[in-house]
Amino acid sequence: MWLYILFLTAGIAVGLYNSAPAWLEKYSGVFQLWGLIIILFAMGVAIGSDKDVINSFMRIGVHSVVFALAAITGSVAAVRVFRPAIQRQRERAS
Repeated sequence: MWLYILFLTAGIAVGLYNSAPAWLEKYSGVFQLWGLIIILFAMGVAIGSDKDVINSFMRIGVHSVVFALAAITGSVAAVRVFRPAIQRQRERAS
């Protein structure tokens, strides 16, 4: 957990002090997208390889699966909605 907080804090510091290389700023959205895709894939592998989770899907119920899919869909939709606004704000700031 501390490792995540450390990297998040380091990223914020780099962003605040404009010390990120130009290529990193240019491709940060691509890195974020692919990072999210890799995380979702890894979660899918972990869920799919756990037989207890697979066997308990029926017990968990359709509502839980729908809730999880809605959370994923909402997260992806939020990224698509807010990404252009954030990019416009960055362009204005530069």
